[in-house]
Amino acid sequence: MRKIIDQIIIVIIGYLFFIRISFAATTILVGTTGDYPPLSAKTESGFVGKDIDIIKNFAADNHLDLRFVTTSWQNLSDDLSSGKFILAVGGISENPERSKLFYLSIPIESSAKVPMIRCSDRVKYSRFALIDNESVIVSENRGGTNQDFALKNIKHAVIRLTPKNDIAIASLTMTPPLADVMFTDSIEADYRHHVNHNLCLADIPEKFPGSPKVFIFAKTEVGRKLQQLFNQWWLNQQKNSSF
Repeated sequence: MRKIIDQIIIVIIGYLFFIRISFAATTILVGTTGDYPPLSAKTESGFVGKDIDIIKNFAADNHLDLRFVTTSWQNLSDDLSSGKFILAVGGISENPERSKLFYLSIPIESSAKVPMIRCSDRVKYSRFALIDNESVIVSENRGGTNQDFALKNIKHAVIRLTPKNDIAIASLTMTPPLADVMFTDSIEADYRHHVNHNLCLADIPEKFPGSPKVFIFAKTEVGRKLQQLFNQWWLNQQKNSSF
């Protein structure tokens, strides 16, 4: 029995080694929007954020070269499908469409949709019905799960779509403001409040289901091998509490 187990382990190690060397001379193109802090943000010196650190560490441990490619939430799926990059990272939520089109990593973390508002409006928006009101403007970035959530759940408020996540955020605090509420993931809302104390979570009793954050890989043979290599690496990181 021990001999069989040892043989299985050798086969697994050999397969993972084969996957590694198959990427050895390749630059891995990674798509990211760069507008979803604290997971992915674009600065003058490049991309930063938790998901950026994860994929950089994965590449370093597996001797891979990375190059980041800027995309948008609206174009993310088309860009990945057309080969502009082999995987995408940065606050990407698992959903049925992405599960069908791409290979998905095991969950990186999970986050629920929450309403973000100006802190001065906390009393005004104390329940969902007061948000979903004809006098309210909800701002969301086009093409992401924030838009999907708003279109599914908002029945009365005006929905204003913007080309980028940062623009949707800014519309809440600019003078005069162009929107009143933005639904986003709790991880982003917490970060936005941390860097701008004029933004707060609306303290409403209604809670909305969350979804896992994942990395997505092109549905090609290379994408599949890279996904398998990443998943094994990420499981090891979780066991070691590296992130």
